[in-house]
Amino acid sequence: MAQRVARRARLDEQAVAVAFTFNNLLTMVIFGVAEDVARFIPAVGGLVDLAVSLLSFYFHRIVIVTSDNVYIYRDLPFHIPGRRLAAYRRGPGLVRLGSPNPESGISRFIRRGQLTFHDGTVIFHGFLWIRRAQYIEQEANIPNGAY
Repeated sequence: MAQRVARRARLDEQAVAVAFTFNNLLTMVIFGVAEDVARFIPAVGGLVDLAVSLLSFYFHRIVIVTSDNVYIYRDLPFHIPGRRLAAYRRGPGLVRLGSPNPESGISRFIRRGQLTFHDGTVIFHGFLWIRRAQYIEQEANIPNGAY
């Protein structure tokens, strides 16, 4: 999947990981939970998920980790990368998963999909299925050329 999204973004690098995230916490809670819950609705869940995705694509971000860099793109409908918002060289300390501030338990749970980049850029992955966000953190913090 990462390679397919990288081709759509016209990147000439080997893609390692991809995640579909949100630009802020409020939209992640509203739309992310709606998309996750829609997957469990029999028969019409796919249609509900598609409708919510089309309504909320403006708030989506795509994070692509390649062999050398990490990119953040604005999302267009059907997960087509739009305008590039940020580009970083892979390396230790590039991104941190979770909230940096000790907070209440519920806030920590909701912010466990928060990806904070070294320059202060923050994006949010859904908190129910955060495996991709964990993989983004793991791969982005490996120095480029380490493969």
